[in-house]
Amino acid sequence: MKNLKLKPLDYLYNVLVLALLFACFGINPVLALPCAGVTGTVLSVAKMPKMALFMPLQKTLWATDIEKNLYADNQFLKTFRQADKANIKGRTVTIPQAGKGGDVVKNRTVLPATVKTRADLPTSYEIAEYTSDPMRVSNADQAELSYDKRNDVMQDERDNLAADVAEDVLLTVVNPGVGTTTTIPATSILLTDGDAIAATAPDATGLRKGYRLKDFQRARSFFIRQKSWVEGAMYALISGEAEALMFPAESTITATYMAAVTEDERRNGVMYKVQGFKIMTRSSVYVFNNAGAFKPNAAAGAATDDEGILFYNGRNVEFALGDIEIFEAEKDPTYYSDIFSFLVRAGARARRELMEGLLIVKQAKTV
Repeated sequence: MKNLKLKPLDYLYNVLVLALLFACFGINPVLALPCAGVTGTVLSVAKMPKMALFMPLQKTLWATDIEKNLYADNQFLKTFRQADKANIKGRTVTIPQAGKGGDVVKNRTVLPATVKTRADLPTSYEIAEYTSDPMRVSNADQAELSYDKRNDVMQDERDNLAADVAEDVLLTVVNPGVGTTTTIPATSILLTDGDAIAATAPDATGLRKGYRLKDFQRARSFFIRQKSWVEGAMYALISGEAEALMFPAESTITATYMAAVTEDERRNGVMYKVQGFKIMTRSSVYVFNNAGAFKPNAAAGAATDDEGILFYNGRNVEFALGDIEIFEAEKDPTYYSDIFSFLVRAGARARRELMEGLLIVKQAKTV
């Protein structure tokens, strides 16, 4: 309470009002002023608008808020299989990987049959550590501004962290860079074959072949041939540009696909259902350079870049959310400010070594 300072006018106002009320109720005037003084002091302190600015940071509440925000703003993460906490060893997640089973023989004549053992080779992936830059909120900002700048800045940092984690998770799922597979196989990338449209990747120029509703049928056929189709577990994550092409607002077909979505699915981010896929939209999914390689999120755009969207079996991708930490230095004597930062440990991976259950449809350039 040492940081609280009473404004004289507020104090005097509370004392006079309470003294008047005491007098109206017949309280001895001799007692009215001292009683009003004590009560007025309490009320003056309690109603100070700046009081919340000096309250200590509630780390547990902020950590919970970051986790909820990560899922709320990036709802596709809920469709991934969530890593079992028992499989998280420090910063490494282990995925049990079933080996090749035995053969099936028709009308077996050779006995005894050869006894075999299935060799299970567990696959693992690392949980990355995402940290926000330390942010400084000066003492002057807290004392003089009409809004709570510390909480406002923390909300912005929380949102930025959630967006960066989600975008990196998307890239890691198809391009882990570790183990025997460094990227999704070329056979799991289909090219668009629609009418020519303006390039939609950031900073890209020229024309590209557009997305079509037929792409959902192509994706369904791909997964069925791959034996990774599971009813009710299939999803598509598309960009806003792809949504505008495939689901124009004035189309009655679009209305039909929207009507197929239940209220519960809509609350969880699903906008359309087509060919057995639950479809979600985000600002961007993948960007490829001219050579067809994935571009990191922070990479500068180029005129030759192409956009891509993702189709997947939610049981074949895994998301692991580890520790969430809040770091703070209140009233730092060298910066004369409060300083704070966030840390989130998270990771994701295709559960099968050859990335079965994942498919990308990538924009093709026009000839």
